[in-house]
Amino acid sequence: MTRSIRSAFFVAAAFAVASPAALAQPAKTAGDPVVARVNGQPITRSAVMEFYNQLPPQMAQIPLEQILPGIINELAARRLLSDAAEKAKLGDDAAVKKQLQSAREQVLQQAYLDRKVKEDVTEAKMKTRYDELIKQQPPQEEVHARHILVANEADAKAALDEVKKGADFTEVSKKRSTGPTAATGGDLGFFTKDKMVPEFAEAAFNLQPGQVTETPVKTQFGWHVIKVEARRKSDPPKFEDVRGQVYDMMAGEAVEKLVADLRKSAKIEQLDWPQDGGSKLPTIAPAEPKKK
Repeated sequence: MTRSIRSAFFVAAAFAVASPAALAQPAKTAGDPVVARVNGQPITRSAVMEFYNQLPPQMAQIPLEQILPGIINELAARRLLSDAAEKAKLGDDAAVKKQLQSAREQVLQQAYLDRKVKEDVTEAKMKTRYDELIKQQPPQEEVHARHILVANEADAKAALDEVKKGADFTEVSKKRSTGPTAATGGDLGFFTKDKMVPEFAEAAFNLQPGQVTETPVKTQFGWHVIKVEARRKSDPPKFEDVRGQVYDMMAGEAVEKLVADLRKSAKIEQLDWPQDGGSKLPTIAPAEPKKK
């Protein structure tokens, strides 16, 4: 990648992800040193880090030291554009004011929700909810099975006869099976009953470890000879593995409750839609029949 192409890519990515907060440079503090200045206005380390943390994944893998000059250049460009807009008094434009007000409201809404969710969805509460969910989902029976999949019943019976005569099931599957698992000797791993088509699942879960179906089983995929290797009860997922899902669930509930509580003390009025002039709701005319 040439330098010019890399630079153009960086600019596009930077403008796509940088938040408006990256433009508002805070004053220098002991813990937030100034790393650059634009016409005397500071660019702080926190602004650089916020920008860096919002980069796309492919760029976020690059060490900060390597792209620091590029980040500072982008923040400087944004500062220059912002200053130019201020000098042009775009802040007084009615349309711009409306956009700024909308952006302000969105930032406030999100900040309020973030704080309330953080207060309500604690680690302890998430673990309690996790324990409740685990109790509601008892362990399921799982089987570890292999199969030989062929196109017709005659081939399935031939494979089954070979197995009954003492041939190794895995080797017969590698030799005869037409399915994608043939390379691994028909190994399907562990699965619960709901993960397979009904005909296959019923036959597999009626077998004990080491047993093979007495007759071939027909499904939409073909004819199967099935062998069960083992049975077990599924282990519940660990809290660390589902923490994100529990958080999303509880955060959604917290937001719904928060909005519902706010509605209780609010007066919300829905007025009639104006029917005068161009304020009428748009209508779609029915399609004209095609002329024969």
